[in-house]
Amino acid sequence: AKKVAIEVNQLVTHYGPRKILDGIDLEINEREIMIIMGGSGSGKSTLLRHLLGLHTPTSGTIKLLGTDITTATAAQLCELRRNMGVSFQGGALLSSMTVGENVRLPLREHAEIAEETIGFMARLKLELVNLGGFEHLMPSELSGGMVKRAALARAIVMDPELLFFDEPSAGLDPVAASELDDLILKLRDSLNMTIVVVTHELDS
Repeated sequence: AKKVAIEVNQLVTHYGPRKILDGIDLEINEREIMIIMGGSGSGKSTLLRHLLGLHTPTSGTIKLLGTDITTATAAQLCELRRNMGVSFQGGALLSSMTVGENVRLPLREHAEIAEETIGFMARLKLELVNLGGFEHLMPSELSGGMVKRAALARAIVMDPELLFFDEPSAGLDPVAASELDDLILKLRDSLNMTIVVVTHELDS
């Protein structure tokens, strides 16, 4: 039987008096790629922020890997977040660090890992996103598609079970966008990830 990775029940949320999400139910199985699609202002980014635990809903429950994040303790959330990777819309790379330093950052923050192991793990993920050999470049030296792929390497460097994308192909040319789509499929298959993609790109 398929295992459920993400379960949302009767999610309601307001911004001030305005109801943005009204009774959302959602079930995402392990190793599934779920696309959340809608026009601007339809609430898809709000739903993503709830799934990441960045917003508290008015009511309803959100379970990630069996933990209800609406009632979880700070320690439980911290533990869960080690199992989550996020690739934000603009890439969100730190411009003062090289590509390699950006990718190594989560490992340094979270894990008691030897420096050479950190370097090895980061290089492995950069190779996985077709950026092997680019680790010494600065983000400003990369194309838009490369920035997205570097951000993706950083998001998966801890081997998370859940991976979230916010508008992955926004601002990319059709070829780079298509490469990124192929990469998302490859990640699911090679790393057994459950992937949630917020997008308005129908082609993708």
